[in-house]
Amino acid sequence: MKTLLRISVSFSLIALPFVSFGQAQCTPPAAQADLDINNVRTTILVGGDMWWDLSSAKYEVPKGSDKHALYAGALWIGGIDPGGLIKVAGQTYRQTGIDFWGGPLDTTTANITRDNCLKYDRHWKISKKQVQDFINNPATATNDIKNWPGNGDPLSNEGKYLAPFVDVDNDGEYNYSKGDYPGYSFTGNYPNVPGVNKSVCNDYLFGDQTIWWVFNDKGNVHSETNSDPIGLEIRAQAFAFQTNDEINNMSFYKYQIINRSSLTLTDTYFGQWVDPDLGFSDDDYVGCDVGRGLGYCYNGDAEDETASGYGLNPPAVGVDFFQGPVADLGDLLDNDKDGCIDCTFLTDSFGVVYTVTDTLLREQIIMSKFVYYNNDATPNGNPIGFTDFYNYLKGYWRDNQQMTFGGDGRNPGAPVTNYMFPGTTDPDFPNQNWSEVTEGNTVGDRRFLQSAGKFTLQPGAVNYITTGVVWGRASRRTTGIG
Repeated sequence: MKTLLRISVSFSLIALPFVSFGQAQCTPPAAQADLDINNVRTTILVGGDMWWDLSSAKYEVPKGSDKHALYAGALWIGGIDPGGLIKVAGQTYRQTGIDFWGGPLDTTTANITRDNCLKYDRHWKISKKQVQDFINNPATATNDIKNWPGNGDPLSNEGKYLAPFVDVDNDGEYNYSKGDYPGYSFTGNYPNVPGVNKSVCNDYLFGDQTIWWVFNDKGNVHSETNSDPIGLEIRAQAFAFQTNDEINNMSFYKYQIINRSSLTLTDTYFGQWVDPDLGFSDDDYVGCDVGRGLGYCYNGDAEDETASGYGLNPPAVGVDFFQGPVADLGDLLDNDKDGCIDCTFLTDSFGVVYTVTDTLLREQIIMSKFVYYNNDATPNGNPIGFTDFYNYLKGYWRDNQQMTFGGDGRNPGAPVTNYMFPGTTDPDFPNQNWSEVTEGNTVGDRRFLQSAGKFTLQPGAVNYITTGVVWGRASRRTTGIG
């Protein structure tokens, strides 16, 4: 049985001058939906978290096995406002509260009403086949196709375009009775549509099955991080493909993140938080692959014990950072890890590699920090409050000590690092191998965070984050990862 550490902390109003009392009194979102078209069955929640049902692990792979590779996951975002205050939105287990609520924000005030939070406390779940069937025969329209939220509500001043859709009659309004349909591409082409940027396919649906929802961080006081809200509207889709290869064991998550606030955040990071219980929760190791932007969890011994475990030759599970936020212009960093500073290497259809500077094509930041923490109250334990959340996003421990290379990552005399347990993949430490295996660590219940930053989040900025969960099982036990 997994045990969550519960820490009771009392805050006075005097200690929290940053709390804003102007938020709507939205109630915690409750809706759940299952992504289940391939060999994975997992639960998606509305409140910025997923892979659990608020009490139990719900990332079952193989589907039908009653074995679960992940316990919970969520999006974290944090930066510094013009007054020098930390602003964070993040989610873990809802033990002390939540930071996210359902619904899009008013595009002028960046607020939301309690009624609209309740209205959007739901998911829209469809499949590509259902949409294709509808195109061929409109009489087959499902309720989610009929009620697809292609347009925001103008009475609430929501954005005109909300969930992706194909506007067959080009009138700018989603209406299934006129042939409009949820925005899958059946040709592989992504043309520009008036009012919506389709040029890089960010505003389309993906997968053979898709769950779409929208949430925000302004619906109430941030009771998880105790931070002032940022003013974010996040349009999300979870999707999966039904195949006969390893992709059948994968799931994907794409976020369109809109800053509705009028304030600029500097030193901003987006993070994917993961509690990776690989079967039995108390015998895990974690690590990362820097070049691939991959964080992973694997068993610390040859057998994953107990009824919840995978048994002999246990699998590994990883979370891949496929797409990250746009980097600041001229920041002198190789943000996309392709070996090109402030530029990107592209390959044309003839296999010719050429360089594009970030003045023409802005670099995307993939995983720039990887930190793990334990299920305890130590300086490398569970975060309590906005400072801890932000420290982990930027690669610091809870006591403001920066991560260091080797050992437990807390040696002030060692060189600073951005990545815990990278094996041999950290380019700053060539030919050096650092993993939980090489350190001989005691196995345990780990959590990890992959973050992308730092960058400047401008008012009105739109960023896209795409992650994917990979799972695989070897036919026999290997000696460790890294």
